[in-house]
Amino acid sequence: MSKKQTAYQGLVLSRFCMQLSILLRSAVPLYEGLEAMAEDGENEDEKQRLLAISEQLRMGEPLSAALEQTGAFPGYVIHMTRLGETTGNLDVCMESLAGHYEQEYYLSENLRKAITYPSMMVVMLLVILFVLFAKVMPVFTGVYESLGTSVPAAAQAAMEFGTVFSGAALILAAIAALVMGFAALSGRFGRQPAFIQAIYRNIRNRSRVARAAALRRLCAAVSLSMKSGLRTEEGLDIAADLVQNEGLKEQLQAVRADIAAGSDFYEAMKKTDIFTGFDLQMIRTGSRAGQLDTVLDSLAEDYAQKSQDSIERMISMLEPAVVAVLAAAVGLVLLAVMLPLAGILSTIGV
Repeated sequence: MSKKQTAYQGLVLSRFCMQLSILLRSAVPLYEGLEAMAEDGENEDEKQRLLAISEQLRMGEPLSAALEQTGAFPGYVIHMTRLGETTGNLDVCMESLAGHYEQEYYLSENLRKAITYPSMMVVMLLVILFVLFAKVMPVFTGVYESLGTSVPAAAQAAMEFGTVFSGAALILAAIAALVMGFAALSGRFGRQPAFIQAIYRNIRNRSRVARAAALRRLCAAVSLSMKSGLRTEEGLDIAADLVQNEGLKEQLQAVRADIAAGSDFYEAMKKTDIFTGFDLQMIRTGSRAGQLDTVLDSLAEDYAQKSQDSIERMISMLEPAVVAVLAAAVGLVLLAVMLPLAGILSTIGV
């Protein structure tokens, strides 16, 4: 089994970091705690991994080196673990990493659900429209023709358009599903084609959800760096590797240059539009009060909530649109059916 397949990620990684934080604050040696964790491992691979880390610690290796040798942890975890060992704040680093990856997990899960549910609604809508226009309406058309009347030309044109539109949309939906499946599979093996990377890059740079997520990572990374004793410039370097937004990375480089030239964090941030309004006021207050890490933690939570709000807003806008399209299509079908029927009834004097 490859390292990619066995790597810790998401909520599992968060819980692992939290357990290490608890062990570091207790009187239990870390290698003994890892041995106890191995006893409850979900599978043999996880048990062997935890035992290998424990053995490395027993032999005097630092935790960062033991984690790195497994190949199962992100570079951010390795880097911050090494930083925590250097500054003596390893328990704080692990607790902050646990919170970071927990928020990452729930954000990704909420985004996945937000995409899955509307996508299913749209596909169901397209299927219903295609069946109505391509299968149901021709039956009524044939019946009316046998009775000596016909569907109005406008309704007939609308049915033909609906058939072509819904059929083409279903084909596009199938292609999109195949592309997404291919992207997911290629991502697991680290071999994504250039066009998929370009799509992801465009989403990260333009999406409001991605922007809020990037700001959350920025605040969390800089806060954790400050708690660990790093200089602000080094914290910004770490944050730039996490935000995955090209525009924001360029702004962070400018902020870093200003801080290196002697500006404080607030003054450097004020020259950009990374933070505005009340958020910028909080940064100023935190800088002057010596509580900037606390303020950044609070902002990270706010941006996590903003990401969730953006997702919910997207769903709330899509659902009425789907219902409106379906209602219009059904109304068109009913008119196409009832108008000729009314003509037939008037002819026979009913």
